[in-house]
Amino acid sequence: MKHLILGFVSLALVSITTAQADTHWEDLLIGDSLTGFAVEGASKIDVSTAKTLHDRGVQFIDVRWERNWKKGHIPGASNIAFVNETALKEIVNKNEEVVFYCSGSSCNASPEACAKAVTWGYEKVYYFAGGYPGWESAGYPIEKAN
Repeated sequence: MKHLILGFVSLALVSITTAQADTHWEDLLIGDSLTGFAVEGASKIDVSTAKTLHDRGVQFIDVRWERNWKKGHIPGASNIAFVNETALKEIVNKNEEVVFYCSGSSCNASPEACAKAVTWGYEKVYYFAGGYPGWESAGYPIEKAN
């Protein structure tokens, strides 16, 4: 009987662990481009918080197309238009803070990138909803690439 109970407990633990690992990034997205996005497991931040994080040296990831990134981006931001786990690991560790942004609150690329990062085990993920337009409108410095 003891072995049977242990077998059920083991099976239950495996099921719970598998269910957590199988969380799909799309399940973490809340809202849409009309109502605004939020991401379960990530913090949505405004432009002043983004500036504070930037000043602290937190890594920013610009998920817009490269041609848009070249025209202007937040200083020091890395460009990953199609966020994948390998590319992200090369830029930031899972225990470090990371900010994702794109072309503003109606753009779904940065909340999707945030959700993916959360499912890959990143713990300190920020979704900068205002994105590049919000940063530029606030009068903060920008960089351009050749």
